Amino acid sequence: MGTRRRRTRLVLPPRPFLSGTFTFPFTRDALGRTGLLSVVALATGLAAREALALMAGGDGRMTILGAMFTVLTVFGAVTWFAIAAACALAIVGDTASGCDRVERWPGALFLDWIGESMPLVSAVGIGVGPLVGLAWLSGDRGATADAGVAVGFFLAFPIVLLSLLENGSIVDPFSLPVLRTFLVGFPGWGKFYFSTALLVLATATIAALALSAGGISGIAVTALAASVAWIVYFRLLGRLAWYCADRTAAAEHEPDDDVRA
Repeated sequence: MGTRRRRTRLVLPPRPFLSGTFTFPFTRDALGRTGLLSVVALATGLAAREALALMAGGDGRMTILGAMFTVLTVFGAVTWFAIAAACALAIVGDTASGCDRVERWPGALFLDWIGESMPLVSAVGIGVGPLVGLAWLSGDRGATADAGVAVGFFLAFPIVLLSLLENGSIVDPFSLPVLRTFLVGFPGWGKFYFSTALLVLATATIAALALSAGGISGIAVTALAASVAWIVYFRLLGRLAWYCADRTAAAEHEPDDDVRA
């Protein structure tokens, strides 16, 4: 009598979009990455402040020095994004697999981070490019067009990124399994968008208040808030992927699955 291998399906937390998400950046597992991103963001912000101040001075020597700080700002921004993107994809992948801790943090090689960040770079380009093109073709200008692009990107980005990861490609943003989750896991999508909207609003408010106060402390608070929000966002996205996979498995009626807490 033949036997069939039984699959193991992990059990979602009772509140998957609240439990272990907003506190995740401050856990022992993620605190080091939160600190690293905050320090790099702070250094980049300070370089940007000096560049703007020196370039506005008008003096020739100060302008040259300002150009040097501008180069440092660009380098810092690229470094931050490379680290942040590699961490984000590790968080999404392990969280979607049901891991409470992230087991596949990026290694120490910086060049590996650049390669690992390509799916996220592609998702950003695919998500925002068509929206900017539509705004340009329609002739919209100003705050209305900017708001439309921002809202459209907010809605499209998670779909595009999950589709790229599902397809294992950086150029194929359409995945039927991901689109099908809107049927079986629509409540999860609603909770994800609601949670991330609150996250973006809170982060923007903190950053605006901190920067208006000025000084190094304002830049430091903004750097920390942005880094924490980045990690929380992708933790929520990983929980969404886990939620949708769980609902898809339940909809397919898999009675031979072992369910493990």
